[in-house]
Amino acid sequence: MKLALTALFVAALALPAIAGCDASAARDEVIVYVAVDRGDAEPILRRFEEQSGVRVRAVYDAEAAKTTGLVTRLLAESDHPRCDVFWNNELVQTLLLAQRGALDAYRPASADDLPDDFKAADGRWTAVAQRARVIVYNAEHVPADQAPQSIFDLTKPEWRGKAAIANPQFGATRAHVAALFAVLGEERAKKWLSDLRANDIRIVDGNAMVKNLVGKATPGASPIYVGLTDTDDVESGLAEGRPLAMVYPDQDELGTLLMPSTVALVRGAPHPEAARKLIDYLTSRDVGTALTAGNSGYLPVREGAVAAKLKLPPRRMQVPLDKWFDELEPSSLWTQEHFQP
Repeated sequence: MKLALTALFVAALALPAIAGCDASAARDEVIVYVAVDRGDAEPILRRFEEQSGVRVRAVYDAEAAKTTGLVTRLLAESDHPRCDVFWNNELVQTLLLAQRGALDAYRPASADDLPDDFKAADGRWTAVAQRARVIVYNAEHVPADQAPQSIFDLTKPEWRGKAAIANPQFGATRAHVAALFAVLGEERAKKWLSDLRANDIRIVDGNAMVKNLVGKATPGASPIYVGLTDTDDVESGLAEGRPLAMVYPDQDELGTLLMPSTVALVRGAPHPEAARKLIDYLTSRDVGTALTAGNSGYLPVREGAVAAKLKLPPRRMQVPLDKWFDELEPSSLWTQEHFQP
């Protein structure tokens, strides 16, 4: 585990450096670390620049170390922050940063109309939109009535060697596994993961690779026809012309996991005024509508968001935030030892 954390620390520091990100830098700029896919985030950040006159300097994460690399970097820089705003693609590692004292409280007025579930009581994070964890399948080779309807279906013999999942040490898959430890209990969650390994599931570098494997599947050498990924990856695959379809899993009992994309003010931010302006913008109704009405694969967090392309699943997994956070490290330690590629 120490070796893995060391490698992750080195990888985080290898992300693009930002020169001049100290308090002496120009006041009309903001530094943002972004775990949201660049194709979705960049147009929004450019519009903020145009409207506000504030220069945005963004650092994006790598697909293989999704979210985790940026979180590691923020923790490493916590004594001398170089970043102002963290725009994360999920919640549980934002909670980790808050617990480690890396975030400051800020309650944007633009989020006053958000339900309480989508903003921290102490003001340390606010939701922008949310994604769902889904089962993706190749619609050319898997009839809709034969597609897996539950994450537990992926352990069945018919999907032996034909399913994929991203490495659970990183990103949304890490958050998903922690949620399952919290909701199912450790014993049942470990059994599910062990059954996946016994069924020869393919463990790959990131949810985008899961989508790519499923979208390109053809009968032949070890095709991958189904996988676990996120709604934004499915939508990007559809935009590429891939024959993909998705299922909101476990609608009969467990429910589908939803993960808010969160924005937070970094403690000791070099440009706090510009940072607050950016957070106000990202948490506004206009940005939420723009993000969810297009092909980004995001779902709304505001009630009555009728313009959203994707509808919320009827049954959603209920994960207490305290249990979700408490299981992040134990579940990661277990998968590090027992669920590696």
